[in-house]
Amino acid sequence: MFDLDPALLSTELRRRAWMHARDEARAAYELWAEADRPDRPAAYAAYRAAEEREAAAAEVLAAS
Repeated sequence: MFDLDPALLSTELRRRAWMHARDEARAAYELWAEADRPDRPAAYAAYRAAEEREAAAAEVLAAS
């Protein structure tokens, strides 16, 4: 797997990546909150994954 050093990205690109991850996490939360009972476990797992991606993007942004 190829890993890109976040330090090579501009602050603007890191900010945009975080904003995109934040928006995905919000959308995943809304889907989980509105999910029918049988779909809630999968929707929650998707939400948690999106939250983890947002947290990782925020950490990279904070390091800039």
